[in-house]
Amino acid sequence: MNIFITLDYEIYFGENTGTVEKCIIYPTNELIKIANKHRVKFSFFIDCGFLIKLDEYRKKYPVLETDYRSVRTQLERLSNEGHDLQLHIHPHWEDSFYDGEKWRINVKRYKLSDFDQNEINDIIKRYKNKLMEFAGKPIIANRAGGWCLQPFDKLKNSLIENEVLIDSTVFKNGRYVSENYFYDFRNAPDKTLWHFENDPMEENEKGSFTEIPISSHKVSLLFFWKLFLLGRWNPYLHKPLGDGFPISAPGQRFRLLTSFTNQTVSIDGYNANLLQKALTGLVKKKIGNEFVVIGHPKALSRFSLVSVDEFIGNNKLQHNFTTYNQEYLPA
Repeated sequence: MNIFITLDYEIYFGENTGTVEKCIIYPTNELIKIANKHRVKFSFFIDCGFLIKLDEYRKKYPVLETDYRSVRTQLERLSNEGHDLQLHIHPHWEDSFYDGEKWRINVKRYKLSDFDQNEINDIIKRYKNKLMEFAGKPIIANRAGGWCLQPFDKLKNSLIENEVLIDSTVFKNGRYVSENYFYDFRNAPDKTLWHFENDPMEENEKGSFTEIPISSHKVSLLFFWKLFLLGRWNPYLHKPLGDGFPISAPGQRFRLLTSFTNQTVSIDGYNANLLQKALTGLVKKKIGNEFVVIGHPKALSRFSLVSVDEFIGNNKLQHNFTTYNQEYLPA
């Protein structure tokens, strides 16, 4: 099995975005220690809109100059050491700004589909070009911010033009609809890799794009009750390392605590406790050879770091820990 450990590299988007140091730099450095210990590489999907905004405001605000330098140093290190830097687009940065004290996040246009076609083409091109300043290697894969990938046909031509032909956004049976969010992956193929053209839900063997979906599984409400209680009993171990707050997701907590839900396989917090079970289940299903795990440096905990370390140690001889560039970058 090819195992991709992927991280969405970003701050929080709620009222309190948190600091770059605690949301990004420190937890990513802890991950690098684990990668070096086991001689494996991770894939980082970089929030490129944030890079652009940091660059825009850093000359005016010294604190952002410090943040920009810290991020640039870390990203260059990641790339130089063989980790992937891939495209992650949160277009709400187009409407967000720094007021001298904090980031003011505007999520009224959270999805790329909230923009017109010319704006979408411009965003994808600018965001990829900004990431290329840090990566020093081809950028071939995309993950939509907030999983908001649909409708894909509005993104298709620009992604082709910018040679980003791998997507890793979809997770089987995922669905969420709210004022700012939309994704519906219930009709996705039950595979770990497929090709498509206009719609990632429709397999097309001759399609221009390759979907390498995030692995998913059904999670019990009892798991989330346990997570809820552990966070209060032992916050040192289970509290996220990031110091901000996420965007409000109306009804999400109630849904998790009252029913079985389809979730991504994740290394965020206590979710990392399910890694081995999810991998074993996928191997038994025999539906493909790719196991994609998602995480966010800001949402990691001390517990999840230990769990990731153990998971890699227990599986690195039987499976191949890899990245998108290692597997799919043309020679």
